[in-house]
Amino acid sequence: MNKSTIAMVTMAALSLNLTGCLLPKARSMGASLMPVPLDHRVDGNDNSQKVTLSASGFWNRNSEDHNLDKVMSGGGDLGLTYRFGGSLSPLFVNAAAGAFGGSLSMSCTESDCKNHGENEKYRQWLSTKEGQKDYSFWNVQERVLVGADFNPGSLMIMGLGAGMQFYQGSSDYDDLRDKLSEKKIMDDVDRNVGFGVVSAVWLGAHLGKQGQYGNVVAEVDTYFKGDPEDWLGSVKLTYSHPTGFFGGAAYEDLLGLTLYAGKTFTF
Repeated sequence: MNKSTIAMVTMAALSLNLTGCLLPKARSMGASLMPVPLDHRVDGNDNSQKVTLSASGFWNRNSEDHNLDKVMSGGGDLGLTYRFGGSLSPLFVNAAAGAFGGSLSMSCTESDCKNHGENEKYRQWLSTKEGQKDYSFWNVQERVLVGADFNPGSLMIMGLGAGMQFYQGSSDYDDLRDKLSEKKIMDDVDRNVGFGVVSAVWLGAHLGKQGQYGNVVAEVDTYFKGDPEDWLGSVKLTYSHPTGFFGGAAYEDLLGLTLYAGKTFTF
């Protein structure tokens, strides 16, 4: 073994001694992507200035992800979208806010809780009465997104957007994450209040001439706080009717399978 190899092994051992094993991670439910879908033009040829307001409700259950189990929740969102007109008609600004709550239990679903070392504390805690309880949670979320929505050939819908999402929460689950973090049993990644960068990309189609049958859009959202392991995502599929009613399904990190429906009002 040469000197450089010995030095690398020594540094790795020293780093492990200083930092210890990576603890299982606990995430705030507020860091989940907002289920509220983005509004899209019914008619791809429409380049007029518009303001739309969308109100939607959602429900989800049975997520098993990020060391959580039996996640069940429901809530609602409001989204306000301003679309520029004329040559700038693809550009829009969206602001959304919502609240949701439910219950969950703790589990061991990620690789960070299945390794040896300090993670044994978490597995032992899961076997206690406290570790097998259900915990309530609630969160408030806000999002601001700037994007561009294009309609190639007046039939396709495609675009992208980026912005910020904020969240606040205070509940039994949030108190539990604080407690486990203080005892060095889990790593509370998100805390009770926070924010992150969000992005969205989408691809869809107008159905029928001038969207007479509505449109269908697939959307992929991401939430990013700065570290590679902090990425969260969601995939949505939404159908919107020309009358403004819409509905769809999403699969989201933390929340799992989510169903939503609502109504869009145009001003």
